[in-house]
Amino acid sequence: MARSMVEVEAVPRDELSEFVGLWLASKIDAGVPLEVATRFANDGRLQLALGRPDVYAHVARIDGRPVGYIVTTENPFGLQPEPEIAIELLFVDPASRRHGVARALLAAVATLAEKAGSEVVVSNVPTQSREAHRFFARLGFSSVLVRRVVGTSQLRRRLAPAGHVSHVGHAGQAAVEHLIRRRRSLRSVASRVS
Repeated sequence: MARSMVEVEAVPRDELSEFVGLWLASKIDAGVPLEVATRFANDGRLQLALGRPDVYAHVARIDGRPVGYIVTTENPFGLQPEPEIAIELLFVDPASRRHGVARALLAAVATLAEKAGSEVVVSNVPTQSREAHRFFARLGFSSVLVRRVVGTSQLRRRLAPAGHVSHVGHAGQAAVEHLIRRRRSLRSVASRVS
């Protein structure tokens, strides 16, 4: 049986419905509840993100049917002296995997990087996905850094001094600490005087 040809096209910024359908499928595949993913897709944030001039989305099709997508950003943090293309999202429908879809999408990214003058392509790879790590490693991607994530409230709890949970902002907390130091200083001076 002949292998079907994979076609890749840039997603038009004014026609996102096909992309949004694939994006929803990828979120459900990743275990995000349908109602959460649908709410995000419908509240305009996805369209806003894809409308940025430094964000590019491509869709892959087999026999005209959308089967995967890739989203990239150009100079994601703007801190590198040279142009850089970063793969932010890559998804291939599970039924269409092992048919060259991801490779075709990455070929579009390589073309985009060449046009931008980027010497490197960076990819975010989920830590729990061994298959994705192996795939990118086979293509020559190497591990440069580990991106760690923490919930904001958990970080705030961990940053608070032991036994002290504060809902005061950083500036407020600094003012409180200054006041405590000042009181201790005044008590020390008062105890020496008496």
